[in-house]
Amino acid sequence: MFRQLMFLLFCGLSIASMSAQAAEPVEGKDYTVLKTPVKDAPAVVEFFSFYCPPCAAFSGRFFVSEAVDKILPSGEKVEKYHVSSMGPMGQELTEAWSVAKVLGVEDKVELPLFVAVQVNRSIKTEESIRQVFIEAGISARDYDAAKNSMAVRALTAKQQDAARAYGVTGTPSFFVNGKYLVNNSAIQPSSEQDYGKSFADVVSALLKQDQG
Repeated sequence: MFRQLMFLLFCGLSIASMSAQAAEPVEGKDYTVLKTPVKDAPAVVEFFSFYCPPCAAFSGRFFVSEAVDKILPSGEKVEKYHVSSMGPMGQELTEAWSVAKVLGVEDKVELPLFVAVQVNRSIKTEESIRQVFIEAGISARDYDAAKNSMAVRALTAKQQDAARAYGVTGTPSFFVNGKYLVNNSAIQPSSEQDYGKSFADVVSALLKQDQG
């Protein structure tokens, strides 16, 4: 299973250039500025979809969110939102991501959900999503209680509202301070292994740009 996923990730996203990343990101090249900034936005928001091969690569091959987490202040993390508009079970998977966040089990179910959707293609019903959680070690009782909770309903609506507010048109999309959209294809690491760090360097520069 995981060999299949690694092959998928290898095919899902290529790095066009291996030259050194510029010290200072350039508007229009490394990032774009939103016409309408999002008020009271988290420092960094990532929009992704379990149907998106590059999102799987960002998560399981390049570890982009983990790299960005390291440059954020202590106690802060990338806010990851699932996009409901992609795939036949997009809405249900957004709800599933809400369940994962409410239960604090994102790390346990993220990769298995990518595998189930993109490799096994087993996600066809809400029950099949539930089964992924159970196989990842989450009890059926905990899953059901969370899924039917007000917290999950509110978080699902929040993710959908955020996608509209940011004007998300593709995934993965990283937004900084509610006003900058990072251009994924402009990231130019010295090696494939450095893609996450190079991406985090751009995010860090944009955060400092606003502070200055």
